Amino acid sequence: MQSAPRLPRTATAAAAALLCAMQSIPAMAQQAEANQTVDKVVITAQKREQAAIDVPASVTAVVAEQLTRDGKTKLEDYVAQIPGLSLSSFRQGFSQVTLRGITTGVAQSASSTAFYIDEAPIGSVNAYAAGSSVTPDIDPADLQRVEVLKGPQGTLYGAGAMGGMVRYVTAAPDYRALRGSVTLGGNAVKNGGNGKSGRLSLNLPFADNTMALRLSAFERTDAGYIDNTQGGAKDVNETKVRGGRVAFNWLINSDWKLSAFALTQKVQGDANGIVDVDPATLKPLRGDLTQTRYAPEVSTAKLDVANLTLNGSIGGLTLVSSTTVQDFDASQGADGTYGYGVALGAAFKIPDLGVSYAQATTTRRVSQEIRAGASALGDKLTYEAGVYYTKEDNTNRIPGFRPFSTTTGTTYPLPSIVKASIDSSYKEWSVFANATYAVSDKFDVLAGVRHGKDDQVYAQDYSGLLVGPAPVVINSGSSENKSTYLFTARYKPSSDAALYARVANGFRPGGPNAVPPTGAGNAPQTFQPDTLTSYEVGYKAVMAEGKVSLEAALFSTDWKDIQIQTSANGFNFYVNGGAATSRGAEASLMLFPVPGLSLRASIGYTDAKLSEAAPAAGGLDGDRLPFVPKVSGSLGANYRWNVGGGFKASAGASINYTGDRRSDFSQRAAQDVPSYSTINISGGIENGNWRLSLYGKNLGDKRGVTFLKSLSLQPQGSPFGAGVIAPRTFGADISYRF
Repeated sequence: MQSAPRLPRTATAAAAALLCAMQSIPAMAQQAEANQTVDKVVITAQKREQAAIDVPASVTAVVAEQLTRDGKTKLEDYVAQIPGLSLSSFRQGFSQVTLRGITTGVAQSASSTAFYIDEAPIGSVNAYAAGSSVTPDIDPADLQRVEVLKGPQGTLYGAGAMGGMVRYVTAAPDYRALRGSVTLGGNAVKNGGNGKSGRLSLNLPFADNTMALRLSAFERTDAGYIDNTQGGAKDVNETKVRGGRVAFNWLINSDWKLSAFALTQKVQGDANGIVDVDPATLKPLRGDLTQTRYAPEVSTAKLDVANLTLNGSIGGLTLVSSTTVQDFDASQGADGTYGYGVALGAAFKIPDLGVSYAQATTTRRVSQEIRAGASALGDKLTYEAGVYYTKEDNTNRIPGFRPFSTTTGTTYPLPSIVKASIDSSYKEWSVFANATYAVSDKFDVLAGVRHGKDDQVYAQDYSGLLVGPAPVVINSGSSENKSTYLFTARYKPSSDAALYARVANGFRPGGPNAVPPTGAGNAPQTFQPDTLTSYEVGYKAVMAEGKVSLEAALFSTDWKDIQIQTSANGFNFYVNGGAATSRGAEASLMLFPVPGLSLRASIGYTDAKLSEAAPAAGGLDGDRLPFVPKVSGSLGANYRWNVGGGFKASAGASINYTGDRRSDFSQRAAQDVPSYSTINISGGIENGNWRLSLYGKNLGDKRGVTFLKSLSLQPQGSPFGAGVIAPRTFGADISYRF
């Protein structure tokens, strides 16, 4: 729990679809199968329709249809395809997504990456709702694509979008035709279990093609592959994911359109995806893909979100209203035997003392945004302004610890060890505006600003042996104002090329602090916002008569007053301290050398490190930021051809590389986490109605590590838990479309 007693820490975006058969591409390009060239794509990364080549920022798009063909169903499967993106994960539904290295590790306060589904903001910006590790990871079954916008996006997307934004773009209802699909699939994991999936969708146009309804649902079982030596349980980390979406679009008249959706997704896991390893060598302690747990570690993460967006125009003024309601509930059980069991067992002289507990968080959030835009001076000036409101109520609970015998499983009659609860709320009002002025046909500048005020309320109630003879009950709050800005300059020597420069800043809000018992430490009553400023230059081009597209960017980021979780007498709280820099480069390339063949390449370099010591985090000047690879990249190829009789075939392959990382700061038992590469293949055959897809993932059967932390109460204590990717997997899907 982020601010309760210290616990083991394992505890519409686009206006046109991308139709290419590639897995990830520069956002300005799509594959046009008829002539095998790159077409321009319109996106709304800046909350207004633009050709992607005109967006002065680095954007990567991942095509959802190709993900499902390749059996890639979660962020972990395609993270290396997105330059500048890294991930730390120990179980499905509980991951930390980092852009351009802006992270302090798994215990950071709130997420530094913003998440949206179409126009709906998702997640929490509050430090007490585990928002940095409970991440929306949407099944691609009903998506068009995943867009990743890198660099601070505070002027458009508000607090928390410091590293950038991940936007899930859903499949829109179609006004033109009745159509649908049914898909069944299965897969097998080496030395693990079997997975299965079922998906269906139905599109219904009606009311003279002015209304359309899209229904979709899916259920998926992701095979387990880790065994628990305690009791001999096999494949304990099996995960079930299910969800659905209802979407409705209405063309009210030529000027107004209404879009609405309701989406639900639930992830249920039976255990952590963690292997017990030696702290020094990172070798498995009890055999490949094994752990030893004495208590269940069941988890759930459930997201329910509804959004209603109204688009229209009055005269020359365009208007957008977006209303979102979100419920996000997460819970996870944990076996604390290696930590609390060892410590309390020594205190009570119980050598076989085990401890189990659970943590549960909830977020109830309502958001409203209204914005208006227009043009002036003969369309040389375009501008937009808006107002944004969000209110979230959060709970964070540890209802109690269960002491038990690891030998017999019976409960020990010990006094209450700890109970902890935090109730908090976050409310924000902000106004924003941006304007673009065309100095000439080839050169324009953009400026943006956002100012917001937030109010937070915090209630803490700790009790039990770890707290002391009296409960710690605190009620507090905080209020703050914060502004962000953005400035870009763009030069287009031709319609197919653009150079841009960008300066932007971002922040995460501060807040009231979780204060330990009297005498346990000098915890401040509040912690302050942390801020960063990013400088970026980039180049985008379509070349060779549309057969080549290129995007490249250089960036430099300065981060200060970093929010850091520290502790005193076993209690966690937040302070500000230290500074960091992140410097890097990103590039993506697409080629269409011959009809039917698509090639892609992407690479990212990120040098993210402390630029001054952060004692509260155990970090020294020069320490690398946790779990940020210096180098990551991906190569891919896909070939499509006609086989006769109305059938088409396809074959593809990709190599994804994640470079070496550091697990933590140097004074917290930091370890070098080795690099890994995965090789993936796919193929299929289809006609107008049927499609058979075959895929293989991680053909080299690598043990890529995505998480590493001590399971004890000491940073260097044994064992360490290492989150590992799924072993070699082969699968197939068959779909019927009408």
